[in-house]
Amino acid sequence: MITRLSISNFILIDTLDIEVGQGMTVLTGETGAGKSILLGALGAALGNRMSSKGLLKDPSKKAIVEVSFQVSEDMRDIFESKDFDYEPTTVFRRELLPTGKSRGFINDTPAKSAHLNFFASLLVDINSQSDSGLLQNVQKQLGLIDSFESVEVERAAYAAAFKEWKDCLKELDLLQSSNEENDLDYLEFLYHELDKANVKKGEVSTIENTLARVKDQHKYSERIEELNQLYTKEGGVMDQLFTLESKLQRLAIDQTEFENELIELQSVITVLQHLEKSTAQRVSALNQEVDVNVLQERLSKIKALVRKHKLLDADDLVDKFDELAGRIHAINHKSSRIKELTSLIRDWSLKVQELGNTLHVLRIKASTKIQQALTESLASVDLPKARLELAWEEISPTIYGCFKPVFKFSANPGTSMEVLSKVASGGEMSRVKLALKSVLSQNMSLSCQIFDEIDTGVSGSTAERLGASMKALSKRQQVLAITHLPQVAAYGDQHWKVDKAQSDTTTITSVTSLNDSERVQEVARMLSGALITNAALKQAEVLLYRD
Repeated sequence: MITRLSISNFILIDTLDIEVGQGMTVLTGETGAGKSILLGALGAALGNRMSSKGLLKDPSKKAIVEVSFQVSEDMRDIFESKDFDYEPTTVFRRELLPTGKSRGFINDTPAKSAHLNFFASLLVDINSQSDSGLLQNVQKQLGLIDSFESVEVERAAYAAAFKEWKDCLKELDLLQSSNEENDLDYLEFLYHELDKANVKKGEVSTIENTLARVKDQHKYSERIEELNQLYTKEGGVMDQLFTLESKLQRLAIDQTEFENELIELQSVITVLQHLEKSTAQRVSALNQEVDVNVLQERLSKIKALVRKHKLLDADDLVDKFDELAGRIHAINHKSSRIKELTSLIRDWSLKVQELGNTLHVLRIKASTKIQQALTESLASVDLPKARLELAWEEISPTIYGCFKPVFKFSANPGTSMEVLSKVASGGEMSRVKLALKSVLSQNMSLSCQIFDEIDTGVSGSTAERLGASMKALSKRQQVLAITHLPQVAAYGDQHWKVDKAQSDTTTITSVTSLNDSERVQEVARMLSGALITNAALKQAEVLLYRD
């Protein structure tokens, strides 16, 4: 759930820092006060694409929007899979810069808009009357339907088969549209050229190091030889250590306290013997003749091949060689591969259909549960005679299945069931959305629902039922509702009032969290307008303290 919202220098908001509680929070205010600005700022923090032009109150300064979420431990793996740190209190931040650019952060880690949007989709759902959202997004619909039935195994099996089928189709299309056989001679020439060159990974680095060492070999060899002499010359380091060892051995025979010193000395001698051997090998290597001309010619040839194939470095020539081999093999076996793919596509197509049908059976069971719950939920939003049916339409296979859900609706007895989006009025659509949210939220992992004037076109007792439904939903999920209806506002556990103040030089939008007496005044204003009557105050008290 959202725990805090902080905004600075955004449109008409100078600074705003407000805590968000559990349950249901309502936002009210005059038309044009700036309620939509709050949603715009929230959308910015959650990854909506936007330019800062026209959004900065002071165009010379950046705007900052921060939204803090309380995130369950269950989401730790999701955060880590995207390379973000998991925090129980996760902060989404968006900075809109005067240059027109923006940058996002999740827990102070830089994040692209897509990352902000991805995580936001798991935490919050923003609903408005004009937003088709749940009613149009098949992926979202299926995700919610699947939460009513255990389909994880079947869904994963279907998705795996679908991927294999699509991969085979893609490869077949590439093969059939390819004319690479016309280039076979040239590809074979390139292949044999690289085969003859026989470039090894790391070879260029070795050659360059050798040439650099040879260039400075005189100075290098002198130092190595000096080091070698310290070890091997008569009376050198090793001779002195061996002499010391011999004397300690004689002392240790008579006096055992010297045994520890002898052991430590012998370990030192062992280490130095390894160093002496390593130095001797370097001296031997230096004494071997290096043909600089051969190395330079080899280096030039390899670099020419890198340029020819437009690669970044010589090591990529090895991968290029393997790629050419694969392309030549594919051309030579194209007809047989096409036959193989055709057979695989047929088999995977049958498998996709079989697994899609299995998944569909489980989803029908889930939709039956949803329809039963919807009957009660529609009555709670003052649509007691309405019918909402979750039907299914067979479609060409997609990554989500072979059938898509279709919501059909009838507002009155005796009327036929039609596609919801075509027959429902604005007010009916609002109530149906709320009914769907109430039912589907039973198994949703989302922690916050935001309703942006979803009650537009609703009044009277219907408005009261709508408010009661939002209140009931807030028992399972946090609810933030922007509303013009006093009946809805009265159901809030927390009430924010959005005001706009103007002077000769500036306009500022502010948000105030109302106490009980202030709520009575605001609900009364919503009932009667600018002139608040005693009757409106009494009615406001009735709405607020109905229990």
